[in-house]
Amino acid sequence: MGRLFDRHRQKKGIGQRGNRGRAKPEKKIASISAAEATSGNLPLNSVGTSNLVDGAVVTTKIAEHSVTADKLGLSWLSVPAAAGFADALSRLKAQGGGVLVVPAGDYPIPADTVVDPGITLRLMNGARLNIAQGKVLTINGGVEAGLYPIFTGSGIVKGALAEYYPQWFGAAADGNADDSAGIQAAVNAADGSGATVVLPAGTYKIREIKLQSRMKLRGEKGAVLEPFTAGQDAKLTASGAAGFEVADLEGPISLNILSSSDFVIRNLRVRQNVEGWHIYQSEDGQLMDNRIVESANKDERFIYLNDCTRMLVQGNQIRNQTLFNGADPNSNTGINISSSSYCQIVNNYVENCGGQGICFDTNTGIADAASRACFSNIAAGNIVIGNGQEGITAFASKQYETYDITVVNNICINNRYNGIEFWGVRQGVIEGNSISAPAMKEYSFGAINIFATKDVIIDGNSIENVPTSGIALVNGPKYPESRCQNIIITSNRILNWNNLDLSPATNHDQICGINLFNADCCLIQGNLLMDTRPGRKNIVKAISVVEGRHLIRGNINPQNLLIDDHVEADLTWAGHQIAERTPFVRFSSLPGDVNNGVMTGVDPGTVWYNHSKRALFYKGYDKTMLTPLVLDEKSTSGFPSGDYAPGFFSYQTQTGRLFYRGKPNNSNGKYAEVVLKDKFINLKRSTEVSKIPVEGDTYYDTVRKKPVYYDGANWRDFSGNIVSVNP
Repeated sequence: MGRLFDRHRQKKGIGQRGNRGRAKPEKKIASISAAEATSGNLPLNSVGTSNLVDGAVVTTKIAEHSVTADKLGLSWLSVPAAAGFADALSRLKAQGGGVLVVPAGDYPIPADTVVDPGITLRLMNGARLNIAQGKVLTINGGVEAGLYPIFTGSGIVKGALAEYYPQWFGAAADGNADDSAGIQAAVNAADGSGATVVLPAGTYKIREIKLQSRMKLRGEKGAVLEPFTAGQDAKLTASGAAGFEVADLEGPISLNILSSSDFVIRNLRVRQNVEGWHIYQSEDGQLMDNRIVESANKDERFIYLNDCTRMLVQGNQIRNQTLFNGADPNSNTGINISSSSYCQIVNNYVENCGGQGICFDTNTGIADAASRACFSNIAAGNIVIGNGQEGITAFASKQYETYDITVVNNICINNRYNGIEFWGVRQGVIEGNSISAPAMKEYSFGAINIFATKDVIIDGNSIENVPTSGIALVNGPKYPESRCQNIIITSNRILNWNNLDLSPATNHDQICGINLFNADCCLIQGNLLMDTRPGRKNIVKAISVVEGRHLIRGNINPQNLLIDDHVEADLTWAGHQIAERTPFVRFSSLPGDVNNGVMTGVDPGTVWYNHSKRALFYKGYDKTMLTPLVLDEKSTSGFPSGDYAPGFFSYQTQTGRLFYRGKPNNSNGKYAEVVLKDKFINLKRSTEVSKIPVEGDTYYDTVRKKPVYYDGANWRDFSGNIVSVNP
C-alpha cells in the first residue's frame, strides 16, 4: 500500500465504510496459524506469511498493494483480471461482504453496478473503474484509495460514501491543469447524498463548478481555487439546489446562486476577485464568516441578495486597501439587499467599497409590485468604514416599497456622504448606532439623513465629529409625498456637527444638530446637543425648524446654542393630525433683533424668542411692532424684580401676574398690572376688535402704540387713564 494512501487514510479516514458505527459482521475466515500456513491446508482465499503476494492479507504493511491488519476480520478477494471485476464483486457479495482488492489496471463497468453496504473497494494506485456512458456505479459500501484517479469514463458514480476526492476523478491540483471536470464529477457523485467533496491542499484551476443538492464542498488547509482563464474568477454556481454547503476555500472566487434554498457559504478567503457574489430568488441561505479582501471588482456589488427571503449574512469581512476601492460613487456596494425580506445582516465588517457599505433597496427590474418590495430586514452590529456613499442606506425606487427596516447598533465611520440614510422609506428604526466622520471633506446633509420618509424612530444614536448636520429631515422631490412625516427623534447624543466649520451664509441648513428642513408632525425630545470643537469661526445651531408641526421639548442644550426656525413652524400639536396651523413660539437665530425691528418671514400673531435679549417677543399685525415679553422667574408678589424699557411686558411665572412697563424710567407707576379675567391678553388690530366689547377685553392699539383694556364702562391704558379709542 502506498505511503500517500496510509498518511491520508490515517489523517482523514478515507475509505471508511459507508455504514459507519455498525458492528462488523462475523466471517467464517478470519486469520490463519503458522502451522496451517506451512501445511498447505489453507482456507479459501487465505495467504500464509510464507508466500506473500500483491494483495495478500498480512499483519503488517509489507508491500505496496498489501491489505493491512484492520481488515483481517473480513473476507477479501483480489480481482484476478480486468474482466473479472463483476464476478469478483458477485463472489464477495455471496460470502456476505468483505474487501475487494482492485490492482492496477483498467476495469470496464459496462452495466449498472451496485456495491453492497458490506463491501469495501480497495483500489490500488493505477486501478481505474471505467464506467460506460449512461451507466451508474452505485457504491453503498466503502472505498479505500489514495489521491490518484480511480474513476474514468462518462458514466455516473453515486452512493453512500461520506467523502469524495476530486483526485479520484482526475483532478491534478497542480496549478496548471483544468480541474473543472474532476471537481464537477465529485460534486455530481455527492449529489443528494449528504456527502462531502474534500479538496486537499493544492491549487485547482477551474472554469465553473455547478453545486448540487444535499452535498458539501470543503477545502482542507491550503486548498486554493484559481480561474483557468486569466482575468476571470473561479466560479461556483447553483440553480434550483437545496441543502448544500461550501466552506474553507481560498482564491478569487465568485458566486452565482439562483432559486436555491437552505444552503451555507462559509469561511471562504477571497482575494482579488473581479466579480461579485450574486444570490437570486433564493431562501434560507447563510453567508457566514467569509472574507473578501483587496478586490479587483470596481463595478459590481460584492454581496448581492436579489428577491431573496430569510437570508443570514453574518460575520463577513469586505475590506479593500484603497479608499472607496478607487471607484466612483455607487460603483460597488458592499452588501446589497434588494427586493428581499426577512434578511439579517449582522456583525459584518465593510471597508472602502465604492458605493454604500450596506444597502436595502428595490429592484426596478421586477415588474410585480409585491415581488419588488424590500421589507422586514435588519442591519445590526455591523462596522462600515470609508465607503464611497453612505455607510448604511435604505432606499425605495418607488416610495414606501422599502419598509420595516431596522438599523441598530452599527458603527459608521468616515463614509463619504452620510452614516445612515433612508430614502422614501416607511416604518423603520434607527437606534443605538455610532456615527462619526472626522476625515471626510466631501459631505451631504447629515450623519443620519432622512428623505421623504415616514413613521421612523431615531433613538439613542451617538453622533460626533461629522461634516454637516447631525440628524436631517429633508424633502425628496422625486416622490409623491416629498416631506418627512411622523419622525420620532429621541435620546440621541449629538456632538460637534459641522466639524468643517462651514459658513451659515452658504450652508445654513447643514450646520444644525437636528435639522427639520422639510418635515411634519415630528417629536424631538430628550436629545443632547453640544459643540466642543475648538477655534470655531462660524456659529452652529442646535435645532433648526424650517416648517411643519412638531413637538420639541426636553432637549439638553447646555451651551444655549441657537434654536431657530426661519419659516413659519408650529412647535405644539396633539394627536396624529392638526386641523389648523396656530403660530405659537418662534426661536430666533438673529441675535440683532430689537424692539420695533423687522424680522422677515415672521407672521403676525407669533411669539418668538430673541437669543441676544433672552426675551420672548410678540409680533403684532403691524410688521414694525414687536412687543417684548419677559419671563420673570424670581418675583413672588408685587412688581417685577427686573427693570425693562417702556413697551415690555413682564410675566411672573410663580404668581401668574402680568405687568406692562408703560411710563418713563423715573415715573411713578411705571409698571401697570394687566388684569386677567376671563380671557388672556388679546392683542388684535384695532379694526378687528368687536364693536361691543366685554369686560376684560385687551388689545394693542397700533395708533397709540400701547395696550388698552375695557373695564366694563371705559377703555383705559394700563396706567388707569381713560383713553379714546376707535375699536
